[in-house]
Amino acid sequence: MDPFQVRLRFVSSLHRVNASLPTIQKALSFIVDYAPQMHAELWDCIIDECKKGSINRRINLLFLIDAIFTDETLSSAIRTLFRQYLERDLYALFDLAVPEGRWDALLNVPAVSKIIAAWKARFILDRSTLEDLEVMLQVRKDGLYALSPDRRNLTLLPPNDMQRRIEEDRERHKRLRERSWILPPTAFSHQSLFGTRPEQLDPTYLTRAQPASSSEQKEDIDGDRIWTTQDLDFSQMWDETSDFNDDDIDEIVEDEKLSWVHQLPPPAAAAAAIPTQPTADPSATTAQLPPAQRQPPRAPASMRFAQQQSS
Repeated sequence: MDPFQVRLRFVSSLHRVNASLPTIQKALSFIVDYAPQMHAELWDCIIDECKKGSINRRINLLFLIDAIFTDETLSSAIRTLFRQYLERDLYALFDLAVPEGRWDALLNVPAVSKIIAAWKARFILDRSTLEDLEVMLQVRKDGLYALSPDRRNLTLLPPNDMQRRIEEDRERHKRLRERSWILPPTAFSHQSLFGTRPEQLDPTYLTRAQPASSSEQKEDIDGDRIWTTQDLDFSQMWDETSDFNDDDIDEIVEDEKLSWVHQLPPPAAAAAAIPTQPTADPSATTAQLPPAQRQPPRAPASMRFAQQQSS
């Protein structure tokens, strides 16, 4: 099949992409078949359709791009091919998903924010870049709410498109809820859930390489850093841990006050007043008990007889 026919077939498959999973899977299978030879052309088709499509179609194509980088059935080689294009057209892509000056663009804001959060959790792109996108999205959202009523009425969705959008959002939110239950395969999550670290089941887990972003590779000047799942665990826990501040110092001081080192010993008079009970012979006590309350001997008969003879 020549490149022109590939573009025509891929564009026709993009026209059929909606919130349902089969349409997205069909487009992904087409990408898997032709991405090694025509990855640049396929990406240009997606961007062109985003520019020409409606608000509903743009968010559907954005979820298709999200599936390229989050679908577990795709190989890492496919993600590597499209990663450079995503980094290049990232801001333009989200600007198309939430355009400026259109009241109907508010419909895409919740879905776009969830996609950014999912990419941040999966380390799809650099964290600082995704945080800039979140700031951009918040500024765009505030600007849309500041539109005048006349400007809002010019960009309202037709009733049929609104009904279709409600059904598609219901399908998308169902898939997002299902995805939220799938945790990334990190050592911290596995140990907290199952009590077993992944390296105990798979010895090669800790040495399994993870693809690093271009900015992270630039920071690795010596080129000796090992990108493993432990690095991902450390980065995630480092981002979630707050800085050492005065509250931590106060908590340490309170814990030291409760330590046994700071507890006062009992006074000597109180210790002397405690009566000491003489230790009774356990054998004599056992012999005085009724037969029903006697306990069986804890030592074998040979040992007991030897002790009696030695005494």
